[in-house]
Amino acid sequence: MTMADTAKQREYSREEVAKHDGNGSLWVIRGNQVFDLTTFHTDHPGGSDILMQFGGQDITEAMRDGDTHVHAIQAYRVLKDFYIGEVMAEDRQTYGLPPGGKDEMDCVVEEEFLDINKPLFMQMWNSKFTKEFYLREVHRPRHLPRPAVFFANPILETFTRTPWWFIPIYWMPIVCTLLHLGAQYETAEVMVVGFVFGLVSWTLLEYTMHRFVFHYDDNIPEGTLAQVAHFLLHGVHHFLPMDQLRLVMPPALSTFLGLNILAVLSVIFSAGMIHAVSAGLLVGYVLYDECHYWLHHGTSQNKRLSALKTYHLRHHYKDFKAGFGITSDFWDKIFGTQFVGADN
Repeated sequence: MTMADTAKQREYSREEVAKHDGNGSLWVIRGNQVFDLTTFHTDHPGGSDILMQFGGQDITEAMRDGDTHVHAIQAYRVLKDFYIGEVMAEDRQTYGLPPGGKDEMDCVVEEEFLDINKPLFMQMWNSKFTKEFYLREVHRPRHLPRPAVFFANPILETFTRTPWWFIPIYWMPIVCTLLHLGAQYETAEVMVVGFVFGLVSWTLLEYTMHRFVFHYDDNIPEGTLAQVAHFLLHGVHHFLPMDQLRLVMPPALSTFLGLNILAVLSVIFSAGMIHAVSAGLLVGYVLYDECHYWLHHGTSQNKRLSALKTYHLRHHYKDFKAGFGITSDFWDKIFGTQFVGADN
């Protein structure tokens, strides 16, 4: 069934659509179809301001325009969720086709994966997806105007939701405690060296974990249990990349990973130095998590920050097998995991 066949179908004149051009109601036309982006524009990966420029207008050609930004098929998949009707017959226009001769909306393949309006965990637990199907679908972004529900149980659900501001509140007292304890074993100069070493080392750890742990993708075994683990660890973030309560790591998970890293550090460093290095790593992690949240929901006029945001969102919306650096693309350059070709 196509969008035009749905029970929600209505017809609108272009004049009527043009009235919905603001924050309170933001509609657009794309290919003689009408979409209500009121609940989406603040989550638009390119920022709300870009969409606001096209409020009430026809965006068919704008979405293909290289000067604005040529959108990947994933963008059309997300757009499809906001369909509300058709342009009236007398207002319909004829559009050219993009290179390839097929309209972008016709390239969107709908599969029976997860219902984002129902608790996700039990759907995954009861699923029988093949690994190939799961990996393809979980990396096709979807959008909800509200946080997704993992568990029907409200207590369990609470542990899956983490606001961005909770990360420094949870970790910074631990950082201060580590520095205080470490100062009992080493001089201030040694502590500073260890802290800076840990802070700088975080960038490599960030890259390594993102590439080899979070994106273990092709190496996960067949079977539902492996897919559930992958989904909980990182898959859900790619499936719902703009979910504001799942952009920073839940403390239970980050504490578990942190303790494993601490066990490795305890073999390498002596008392005092291990405290300083661990504190530096944790500060790096806090900055990373806050930066990651901003890359999804923040805006800036700074060219470097804007480029970093574009770089990371390309990882989500165009090529999840490249661009593993979050706070920097430095290690992608070193290890050759940059994106291939221009950003288009």
